[in-house]
Amino acid sequence: MENLKIKIASLEDDLKALAEQISQSSWDAENDGDDYSSESLETYLKKEDTIFVACYLEEAGEQVLAGMSSGRIEQKPYNFEKWLYIDEVDTCSNHRQKGVGTAMMNALLKCAKDNDCEEVWLGTESDKDVARKFYESLDPDEIDEVVGYTFELG
Repeated sequence: MENLKIKIASLEDDLKALAEQISQSSWDAENDGDDYSSESLETYLKKEDTIFVACYLEEAGEQVLAGMSSGRIEQKPYNFEKWLYIDEVDTCSNHRQKGVGTAMMNALLKCAKDNDCEEVWLGTESDKDVARKFYESLDPDEIDEVVGYTFELG
């Protein structure tokens, strides 16, 4: 993991270059990077308490995008408790089993601690065996059975 570099994206970064790196990377069919643009990244990062993590791997002296993850810090409407919701942790399909997901999760957990969050929550589909095994390897305090509902609005 010594050749991995974590970058927490900000509005000061070259978001056009980041969007291009995302679109040119190798993703699974359900994690298509074509929908990213500098405008969409900028809009996302302008929202308060959002986190976007890019993970780079050094290959032939160059930093190559190996994964990305995002989340946002939320506050419960009671007790002033803050928590981090992790929306996605995506590793490029050609960079799996290299510590990329672990590095991104460690960065997200550190962001949560640095922002005084009480807990971190993420979910994955029940049929995503590889993802479930990965998250379980990180020794979570609790593994819930969750049923999700989607409402398409148009």
